[in-house]
Amino acid sequence: MTARTNEGTSQASEGTQIGRFDCHIAVVPSLGLGDSLIYLIVANNLAQAGYRVTMLSNHLAHFADWLPNIDVLPFPEPGETHVLCDVYDLVLSDCGSIVTSIPQDPAQLAQRFVFVGTLRVKPDYIQDHTQRVLQRLGAVKADLLRCVAACAGPIRVIDDASLSMVDQAVAFCRTKLAIQQAAPEVGFRVPQAFIPRRYARRVMLHPTSYNVKKNWPHDKYLRLARRLQQQGFDPQFVLSPKERAEWAPRFEAEFAVPQFANARELAAYLYESGYVIGNDSGVGHLASALGVPVLTIYRKRRDGFCWRPGWGDNEVVRPSLSLGAIKRAWMTFLSVSRVQRAFNKLVAKHEVAV
Repeated sequence: MTARTNEGTSQASEGTQIGRFDCHIAVVPSLGLGDSLIYLIVANNLAQAGYRVTMLSNHLAHFADWLPNIDVLPFPEPGETHVLCDVYDLVLSDCGSIVTSIPQDPAQLAQRFVFVGTLRVKPDYIQDHTQRVLQRLGAVKADLLRCVAACAGPIRVIDDASLSMVDQAVAFCRTKLAIQQAAPEVGFRVPQAFIPRRYARRVMLHPTSYNVKKNWPHDKYLRLARRLQQQGFDPQFVLSPKERAEWAPRFEAEFAVPQFANARELAAYLYESGYVIGNDSGVGHLASALGVPVLTIYRKRRDGFCWRPGWGDNEVVRPSLSLGAIKRAWMTFLSVSRVQRAFNKLVAKHEVAV
């Protein structure tokens, strides 16, 4: 017989108490950095609610000392992924994570993993795990985990395309996980050695993304960097190790292109920078989560752009005209001057004068 005592604690027979921290939840995002940060909102809110949480992410594994509220581990080897459900009480997984790479029918996977998704979730992936948790873990833990066990489905719980994924993740925590005090913070505790926006005139430009159709032309980035330099800013370019061979020669003759061994080193550099300008990509999300103002160059003239950087006060610049039938036409209608004006608008929010 199980009775509710106080929030986060259930009482079993003979007075034994088990709390939420005795419930160990793993969160497995998809592979992208931006997606990982959205799931980090979920993980941090679960931890704030008292659960013991482990985040499995190759990107975020480098931030173990920045995330004191949760444990952070890299992805397991593919052959070990199936045992995650034996290690943790519940595993929340994105529908495009390492979990779905297991060669198994989605309906069978959904019997063991709680699938949530930033995109539409197929019906086969949605299953209520309440009875499985009760049978496996007993009534006490089943009581404490009941909302998590039944949360499978999309993270987007509000039918409003104008809401950012950050807002949707917070709403998911409140409505599906019953965490009424859910907040957008990811839980970073940046070491005191780093000073926020120490180099306020340093502007990091990120000219790439995982999808080339999102990329504003590199020659326009160069022209923008020259204009920013004339305004008194210090433009620099940020590239991943895989991108350097192709992209660094286009910029390094005129501008700094610092190297970073991992996402944590990048984060520290972004944290001390004044601004970030880039395509729709994980770098913008990371900077935004760290409190750095971001200008995102976005190819579509009209849509909600729910994947914009959703922390802090940012700006999005779009083409003056969009011709959907001509895939690369947006680049023509998004001029350097238009992006510069949008950046100056962003600066006006954060500085008395440019």
